[in-house]
Amino acid sequence: MQHVDDAHEQAERRLAAWLASKPGRWRVLLVKDVLAQLRVVLWCPKNSWESARREIDEQLNEAASVYWSKSVLRGETGRHPDAAWQDQAWKTARRDETADRLRMLDRHLSKAGWFDAPTEPPWSLRAKNTPAIALFYSFKGGAGRSTALAATALQLAAAGERVAVLDADLDAPGVGTLLAGRDGEVASCGVTDYLVERRILGPEGRVDTEDYHHRYPTDGQGDIFVYPAGRFGRGYVEKLARIDYGAPPEGGPHPFVALLEQVRKDLAPGWILVDARAGLGDASGFLTGGLCHFHVLLGTLAEAGWQGLELILERLGGDRVQRGEAQSECLLVASMVPRSDQALFRRCEERFTDRARDAFSRCYYAEPAASDEYWTLDDVESEDAPHIPVVLPYDERLATFRHLREVAEPILLQGPYRKLTERLQTGLKRARARGR
Repeated sequence: MQHVDDAHEQAERRLAAWLASKPGRWRVLLVKDVLAQLRVVLWCPKNSWESARREIDEQLNEAASVYWSKSVLRGETGRHPDAAWQDQAWKTARRDETADRLRMLDRHLSKAGWFDAPTEPPWSLRAKNTPAIALFYSFKGGAGRSTALAATALQLAAAGERVAVLDADLDAPGVGTLLAGRDGEVASCGVTDYLVERRILGPEGRVDTEDYHHRYPTDGQGDIFVYPAGRFGRGYVEKLARIDYGAPPEGGPHPFVALLEQVRKDLAPGWILVDARAGLGDASGFLTGGLCHFHVLLGTLAEAGWQGLELILERLGGDRVQRGEAQSECLLVASMVPRSDQALFRRCEERFTDRARDAFSRCYYAEPAASDEYWTLDDVESEDAPHIPVVLPYDERLATFRHLREVAEPILLQGPYRKLTERLQTGLKRARARGR
């Protein structure tokens, strides 16, 4: 039985070989529609059209069988009604690695966040007082992601920083209650409410962010403002179902980008820390496209988790390098590392680092000849290279505490968690120096 991947790959190879025998002005857009069937847009001279259409039909009928829709559209130019959308489709399509005149365009039923995500932060870090946006992500749950974010917020606040925390794990929120206000207070509205209401109100509508956050008590040190996911209860799932991670509304930014910009304007924080959903959900795709300045990626030695992290590394690294863009900054964390004895801890650390070096070398680092804007294979031995992990040992107290204050001083403000914050601060200095 022929499967979808095989059919698509064979169709691409056949079309690349077919185009190689045609004049230089000929080009083909191979469209993979929402049902994974193949369609073609062909640009060629009118007097060659009918014979070319038959040749393509023959090639793809043989290569892709039932996955070939038998649809070949004529590529239009000039003022023809179809020319505009065809030209836009060509510009956004993926270029074939072996044939310059062949491109592939994927259409989808869902996961819009992975394909329409912003690829750059909403502001540059060049100016000294602009806040850095740091995303905390793990492909698998249970890696201590929210705890690492909370520890970073506490560390930064202890240093006198003003911090905003956004709980974007809307399907399974937690950091909002982890960093609850005094007496367990949590804002009555949150990120979910903002994303729904901002789209209704439009770019000109007034939204008061005071309604969407609470303050974590820091006892006179820096400030931590927390935007929870929203209040659970009747209507929460209905609000989730109304959030669109696709293209932004006409005339304004995507509501999540608008939230980041309003947090920056209203609170003037030094850092915005965002807790992302694990896995391949729409929100995770939206947030890992390049919207954030830093990406704290948590993983364990489990191979299933590495498969997901490599996908993210390609997205933040290798794919951007291919487009001629510098990689998005990453910071790797080895979490849940057992410390029953020192020898076991060291072995796990070494195994994780070796696995990380291999993954980053294949999926993230650029070739040595790349400019100083890139992390390259020449940087592999650098002490601050992105693949060198911050190691967070497993501590049973983090599985049993009731209030964050119980573990803040003995664990979260010490050792490994402090190193995580220091690595982020070093990364910010480096980004400002590079003018990123």
